[in-house]
Amino acid sequence: MPRRAHPRARGFTLPELMAVIAIVGVMAAIAMSALGRSGDAQNSASLARSLQFAIMGARNSTLSDNFIRRVSCTLAATNGNCTVDRACQSGSPLPSSCTFTQEQKVTANSHATLWNVTSSTDITANNAGGSQVSGTKTMYLKPDGTVCDNYPTVAAPTTLCSSNGFTFYVSDVNGSNLANRYKIYVYSYTGMPRMVNQW
Repeated sequence: MPRRAHPRARGFTLPELMAVIAIVGVMAAIAMSALGRSGDAQNSASLARSLQFAIMGARNSTLSDNFIRRVSCTLAATNGNCTVDRACQSGSPLPSSCTFTQEQKVTANSHATLWNVTSSTDITANNAGGSQVSGTKTMYLKPDGTVCDNYPTVAAPTTLCSSNGFTFYVSDVNGSNLANRYKIYVYSYTGMPRMVNQW
């Protein structure tokens, strides 16, 4: 009886396996890059919206309870933040040694940053600067609806503002992608914040 030929077992050769692994690696790298850019865009937009809502909430609270609110922002390359703080007492002027109490905190994450805060309403201008600013910037919301870079005290009741509104610049951590840039400008006479895309 003749022997039947068995079909030869087929498999992948080493070059074929290496080609498949290389293709999968390239596709994974492209996917990770796209997800990273998407995360930058989502996080910078989220930070800008959170900041806008925090300012709007502080303004509404000040108008309703007559307590001055302070939006104090620490600018840093990572983990920058803004706090909303309430004055020690209602009305104005305040005591010279007034302690503010924190009510809310908005923190940037590793994909988004608060690039700069200027003491002007940069509606048509771009005063973000070429590199990220560091330090602390402060805006006060007063019971009459205005915003200022300082507040009147008993010792200095006629303190004048040297600011003309405020603009908060938000970006991804690199600041290079125009699509991930936002600015929130706050009108000096009404304290109303408005967010726009790009700067």
